[in-house]
Amino acid sequence: MKSRDRINGGSGGHGGAAAKKTVIVTTSWDDGHRDDLKVAELLTARKLPGTFYVTSGGLGESSRLSAGDLRNLAAAGFEIGGHTVSHPVLTEIGTDRVRREVVGCKAELEAILARELVSFAYPKGKFNAAVVTEVKQAGFRCARGVRMLSFACSFPPFEMPVTIQAHPHGWPAYCRNLIKRGEILALAKSSIMIGRSANWVELGKALFDCALREGGAWHLVGHSWETEKQNGWAELQEMLDYVSGRPGVRYLTNGELGKLVASTRQARPT
Repeated sequence: MKSRDRINGGSGGHGGAAAKKTVIVTTSWDDGHRDDLKVAELLTARKLPGTFYVTSGGLGESSRLSAGDLRNLAAAGFEIGGHTVSHPVLTEIGTDRVRREVVGCKAELEAILARELVSFAYPKGKFNAAVVTEVKQAGFRCARGVRMLSFACSFPPFEMPVTIQAHPHGWPAYCRNLIKRGEILALAKSSIMIGRSANWVELGKALFDCALREGGAWHLVGHSWETEKQNGWAELQEMLDYVSGRPGVRYLTNGELGKLVASTRQARPT
């Protein structure tokens, strides 16, 4: 499956104001576990994009993806992104080690893939201005955190948010996530959807419907090892079925979304 700028064309009855809204679907998967291959199969069957963020240390060991797995994923059209060498929380280590973790990961994965890595995911979603500087200087062009319940199409490229995690979070977790960002109005709006949703799949569907109505980027993030541990494959398939094959929806990798956002920000008049 080639993932470059997939767009499902609209059909009759989908014109008018709704057709002018930008609706994007992207998915990303962290850590480089071998169960990522199962995720890739599910995405391929539905012609959905995926960005796999991989720690470069220990490839091929135990339950980790191998270098050959990464090459196969890339050949199938999936994006491979950087996720450090050893998965430290970057805000809790010194600048020199941050640089080694970020630069080393990029260099090692690019040597395996013989192509440039453009996107990065912060371990545990933790970053600050100093970490962002190191990620930029390493040559990455965008980076993703774990800011949830967002379907924004405009954001700083090194602060890419997400919409929903393939994980059964409770209301307090979402509440803390939004309060930490000072988004009280978003909390009020989201609380209704969270309260009406029996599980993360129902919430993901409600957020996707909102993106369809209002425009936005719907971003699913997950860990394949977590899905395996929770026996959550049926729920994941249900979610992927719901968002796939929608007329007029643009299906992008994280790197493609980051490029689109950066170009849009640059085109704005000052």
